[in-house]
Amino acid sequence: MPIFIDRHFLEGTTAADVARAHRMDLDIQDKYGVKFLTYWFDQRRGTAFCLVDAPDAETAQCVHREAHGFVAGEIVEVALSAVEAFLGRIHDPEPAPGQSSSDVDPGHRAILFTDIVGSTAMTSRLGDRLAAARLCAAASSDQILVSENIFREYGAADLFAHATRRRFKGFSKPILVFRCDWASAGVN
Repeated sequence: MPIFIDRHFLEGTTAADVARAHRMDLDIQDKYGVKFLTYWFDQRRGTAFCLVDAPDAETAQCVHREAHGFVAGEIVEVALSAVEAFLGRIHDPEPAPGQSSSDVDPGHRAILFTDIVGSTAMTSRLGDRLAAARLCAAASSDQILVSENIFREYGAADLFAHATRRRFKGFSKPILVFRCDWASAGVN
């Protein structure tokens, strides 16, 4: 079955309200042959997102409509690997012993894009294959290893890698993007 992520506009709603609505979805999901995998809630912006395995978008909306009436304003089909890379999880997290559910990772991520100076222009001029070959020959294996070690040290997740050494890395906290960037530039 396809996987969908939907977006609800719920201004003035609390985390407890959204958690309750999610449980209501879970209570009737089998009736419609869908599976609600997890949800994310951004109270400051008044938005909630549900990740659902459903035959189609309308069936997912039917569950919301019957369970609690909070139908999604937007719904799109997604790839699980992309969701996991960008948001960090695809299942409801379990709080650790002594941890409240509000302390669980909200799934927000910061993204760092890196590129070798001049590689975009070179790719436009030469095409992906030739540019990649020239850039790989020019970049020493030590330089590449140092970059990858810095990314790993700061907990970066590989979101996308391009043949010409462009990288998209995901971080669980925005400050880690800055620390990683400063470390790779040699800034203390």
